[in-house]
Amino acid sequence: MEADALDELRAQATQALQRVQGFGDVLDHERDLLIELRNARLYEPMGQLAEAICRRLPADSRSRRLYAQCLIELGWITAAICVLKAQAARLPRDDPEHAEALGLLGRAYKQLFFDATDKASDAARDALKQAIAVYRKPFEENPDNTWHGVNLVALLARARRLGLRLAPDLQPATVAQEVIDRLNRVPPDQRDEWFHPTLAQAALGLDDWDQVEAALNTFVADDHAQAFQIAGTLRQFTQVWDVGAIDARGLGLIDILRARLLQVSGGELTLRPAALRRARERAEPEPGQLEAVLGEFGAKTFRWWKTGLERASAVCAIRSKVGDRVGTGWLVRAGSLQCTPEDELMVLTNFHVVNELGASPGLPPDAAELVFEALDASRVYTVKAIAWSSPPERHDASLLRLNEPVTGIAPLPLARALPIVEDTAHVYVIGHPGGRDLAFSLQDNALIDHEGPPNGAPPIEGVCRVHYRAPTEGGSSGSPVFNAALWEVIALHHKGGKIGMPQLNGKTGTYGANEGIWIQSIVAAKK
Repeated sequence: MEADALDELRAQATQALQRVQGFGDVLDHERDLLIELRNARLYEPMGQLAEAICRRLPADSRSRRLYAQCLIELGWITAAICVLKAQAARLPRDDPEHAEALGLLGRAYKQLFFDATDKASDAARDALKQAIAVYRKPFEENPDNTWHGVNLVALLARARRLGLRLAPDLQPATVAQEVIDRLNRVPPDQRDEWFHPTLAQAALGLDDWDQVEAALNTFVADDHAQAFQIAGTLRQFTQVWDVGAIDARGLGLIDILRARLLQVSGGELTLRPAALRRARERAEPEPGQLEAVLGEFGAKTFRWWKTGLERASAVCAIRSKVGDRVGTGWLVRAGSLQCTPEDELMVLTNFHVVNELGASPGLPPDAAELVFEALDASRVYTVKAIAWSSPPERHDASLLRLNEPVTGIAPLPLARALPIVEDTAHVYVIGHPGGRDLAFSLQDNALIDHEGPPNGAPPIEGVCRVHYRAPTEGGSSGSPVFNAALWEVIALHHKGGKIGMPQLNGKTGTYGANEGIWIQSIVAAKK
């Protein structure tokens, strides 16, 4: 979904919320808006509107179910379980929302299991047992509930691998075959967007990797594949099935799904440093597998994905010496920013992250330390000096010289030009959102506008701003912003906001956007 459409969707949600809170009648299109917000992954406005609707219409089972789904997405699992248990107890079994409530209840228990650090703990095993029982019921009552069935297959297989004899009367392969048989009865013109991902998972239950790849090919190689479905399928393959531990081909499928997710709008991929290192070091899938799943351009897509992983190696967390993360920085060749010696590797971040006085919320150089977690989380670098800086009202940049030379990491390349602002233009941000682990930040990553050539009109002399839609949080300050084609840095991220960002180039009004400083305006300031 492009930037203008998302702005319109947010505006509709705000208007609907105000009307419902003002005790106006809840309109059908306002209830339908919950689904649109969910599909766009706008969970906060979705939750606010769902709360307001459920207060006015406590018996509206679909709105209450969507409210519970929103709670799950936001991490409020126990609250969602309370809502869904009450919903399932209240509704008759032949009500379609009864099966939907049970499916989401299974999803909630499943998430409790996978969120547990110790999967062998009593609490984790009880959550897995509950999830299996909840998914089993609607599938056995109506085998056309194939999404319940395929989750049942996945959790049964996972339990068997853990040595747990949960639901011992059920065989994963038998349930998997029943799911496939039911799917194949669906006429082609009635198959929804979940048909092929569900088929792929059921084929996993039969250990039929050729069928898995064929189903995924139909799904992800489609130009209309959506991030919402790809991300959900990736979560199933990694968390639930753990396909990388089942077969070497599973590792290839994980990387292929990640690569495809990066190339569609609306997705968000978060990789922990250890997982990112493993992905970088892993050999490329066999050409036949790449083509089987991604089609003719599989190898090109995968090389593009691997380039992004390599770029992540040059991104570091900046933290205080007591361990609190305050921002992000990235490695750049000194000569690229008009510094000498030209081949020295330095780190660029925001002024408000590191500055001479440690002006709030930043750190003075002697209090900062840097860790390139995608390469080596145990190696800590310290700051020798700030070679150059520009305050927040201008470039919001600090160029750091380190006490120890950085080796084994390539500096990031700088783009010479900004992308053309058009509907298909996207950017990518790699950083530490919210001070957490290194993350690819890819949701809603449309390039909105910039003040660069040929039509830009920057009001601050020598400063060219770039606006883009990406889900950055505190801790992303100082992150590199990349173009889509070559993974070259186009901007230094320095602030963002969901709403209220003034538009660029003399345009009136505000919107939800994040802001970076064009890297070539920083280069020019150094001359």
